[in-house]
Amino acid sequence: MPETTVVTDPDGWDAALTGAFEILLDGRPAVDPAARYGVYYVSDSFDEFLFPNSWITPAALVGRESRQLPDPDGEYPFSPWAWRFDLRESLFLFDADLLAGAGPWGHGGHKGRRPFDDAFVADLRTLSAVDEADEVLVYGAELGALLDRHGVDLTDKASEKLNGWLSVLLRVATDGTPTDAMRAATFTGRGPEHLVSIHDMNAVRTAAEPWEESLSAVAHPALRDHLRMLCLSESDARSEGGFYYGSGRWPWTDVLEAVGCSLVAGWGFGESQAGVAVVQLPERADTSGTK
Repeated sequence: MPETTVVTDPDGWDAALTGAFEILLDGRPAVDPAARYGVYYVSDSFDEFLFPNSWITPAALVGRESRQLPDPDGEYPFSPWAWRFDLRESLFLFDADLLAGAGPWGHGGHKGRRPFDDAFVADLRTLSAVDEADEVLVYGAELGALLDRHGVDLTDKASEKLNGWLSVLLRVATDGTPTDAMRAATFTGRGPEHLVSIHDMNAVRTAAEPWEESLSAVAHPALRDHLRMLCLSESDARSEGGFYYGSGRWPWTDVLEAVGCSLVAGWGFGESQAGVAVVQLPERADTSGTK
């Protein structure tokens, strides 16, 4: 993070955030001030009911405007559905068996025919990062163009069988700076009036060590309590709040490394069913219009 930050509000909110982010990042400044940073959100429960879906259309995936997505859960502390998402720069992960037509997709398999053909799969592979498990990772803008070219409709009921076999890593819309990425990932981007109070939680009132002690240095009391709830133990975070991984462990999967992202900070939620990662983005031409 920057070593100095101009305080632009009378209550010192910007300065409080800067200090808090330095604590969370162990005092590490941005390694490369010219680099771009982003945030990705992943949720197993979201993927489980992803299809059919009205927003996974070619037009939505290639569109340049960020957008909010329908809230499937209702309001709760640290809800990701207050974010706006950049669907062009979101990533879609296709399971290896799905692409190969093997396992439940193979001859006699219970899934039956895939909602796309081999020509679609062949085109998908030419555009994608492929990891050692032969899964395929493709950007939303690229997927949107393929859906359009091959006439694949993921809003149709037939796409329901893809649930659990195609995952989305949603890119949160930020301005490319490390500060804005950290604001989004810590749910502080909407300002001090939207902080989570410890009274919003059912039982947990203290952060895990060493964060309970470290966060005591945050001068803004409400921000301090808000961040404590994002730095619980893994056991406490199973039911509420979040667990802070720092930069040592990806909160969901290291698949983002396949496209050149490097982890800056990560949080896990529930029993690792959901995660948020702040990343340094690869050097790649931005085609989204939002960063």
